[in-house]
Amino acid sequence: MTALTFATFVFIAMFLAALAGFQLQRMLPEKFTDDATEGHVKTVLGMLSMMTAVVLGFVTADAKNSFDNASKIVADTAVRLVSIDRALVDFGEEGEKMRSRLKKGAEEWIARIKAPAGDANTDLRAVHRAEELEGFVEGIQKLKPTSEAQAQEQGRAVELALGILHDRWVLKTERAASTPTVFLLVLLAWLGLEFFIFGLFADRNAAIMFATVFGAVMVASAFFLVLDLEGPMTGPMRVGTGPLERAVAIMGQ
Repeated sequence: MTALTFATFVFIAMFLAALAGFQLQRMLPEKFTDDATEGHVKTVLGMLSMMTAVVLGFVTADAKNSFDNASKIVADTAVRLVSIDRALVDFGEEGEKMRSRLKKGAEEWIARIKAPAGDANTDLRAVHRAEELEGFVEGIQKLKPTSEAQAQEQGRAVELALGILHDRWVLKTERAASTPTVFLLVLLAWLGLEFFIFGLFADRNAAIMFATVFGAVMVASAFFLVLDLEGPMTGPMRVGTGPLERAVAIMGQ
């Protein structure tokens, strides 16, 4: 289920919960909706609202942290790409082939991130691309240095390439560790109860209906932000390719 689909479901659920409250208000005896009862129920509603806000804040912060980590990995990868490219400068024709291969791989990654579907790697594709990077590392190791300085550059290039491979696996595993669905459903139930209580004691007029719709949109957008940030390589909000594009512009020179 995409972030937009789940957000739409949340909006509908919140609005229906409020409508259920409006409907039940008409059916309950007056003693269940008098000022004393309303005061006690709103006290509970305030406590529930505070708990929900705190939990939703933690979830959003965690999703934003995952997104920031992905952005840092992309920026670090860009630096490593340029460093590897410069380390291979003095290896002649074989080094030029490796540099071209590296640049092509970076350009393909940029294209995947910018594609409409984003860089939505399945486990099989992730393994295949890891194997390609491992083959690139082996290619660097097969280069024949002619001096101690070249040997050091070769070792540095191998270490940097292995760092890229490690970070790509970190990115893959972090993307798999999303917020549990049960957790989101429990949070959704809390919010639905809040909208139900709101509808139970609110006046039925155009302003209240507008506030209900607006509130449902805000709640749905919060869930959309959480779920979309958890997929930093897909969706409307995805990691920027600026660092990679600057790296590609430098590589090969």
